[in-house]
Amino acid sequence: LAVNLIVHSSNARLRDDLGVLGRHRVPVVITSLGAASEVVDAVHGWGGIVLHDVTNAHHARKAADAGVDGLILVAAGAGGHAGTLSPFALMAEVRPWFDGLVLLAGGLSTGADVLAARAMGADLAYLGTRFIATAESGASAAYKTMLVQAGAGDIVHTPSVSTIPAHFLRASLEAAGYDLTASPGAVDLGHLTAPTEADAKAWRDIWSAGHGVAAIGDVPSVDDLVDRLACEYGEGLARLIR
Repeated sequence: LAVNLIVHSSNARLRDDLGVLGRHRVPVVITSLGAASEVVDAVHGWGGIVLHDVTNAHHARKAADAGVDGLILVAAGAGGHAGTLSPFALMAEVRPWFDGLVLLAGGLSTGADVLAARAMGADLAYLGTRFIATAESGASAAYKTMLVQAGAGDIVHTPSVSTIPAHFLRASLEAAGYDLTASPGAVDLGHLTAPTEADAKAWRDIWSAGHGVAAIGDVPSVDDLVDRLACEYGEGLARLIR
């Protein structure tokens, strides 16, 4: 069990949410939009660990100073709110000095991708978009179909939806009537913790995805997908040995 906790001044629920996590002794807490030592201390107090989302070395060092146990390097190509740095560059800037857990995210969809992440120095790989296109996923059938049909060129990096640059499926943006050339205005994170009816509609009807759609061609069960990933990992390792 892991819970994603938004650590930002706009999150009026932070203290209450943290209390709920503590009562349930959640073993893994994933923090984003701010690294706070008091949150880390609280999670460590019940025996949990904290993994923190970062998109650059500056925020990685701030998170490390706050005492997080692991860094999730959200590189270019990740679905949703993503960074713009190549995974090679981001790993090169963080791994040499950080000795905690490193998780790499951004465009990973196959077992070979997981192997590549390990080869670069990551302890774990993050696959998000690939698991949206599975039978058990709660995403709509239309969302899953769009993932199967999309290529990497169909992913748009824009601040138009949430005021923070994020990756979305172009077809869903166009269907919702978004003007991708318009300025989103001032950054406001309030929608992440206190969504309005308009925000709710945006997140329901506009679908995020990463560049990993390039390798998605079906909607298998999670069980079948995990078996496939394991086979692809082994095949990739065999290629390297040969």
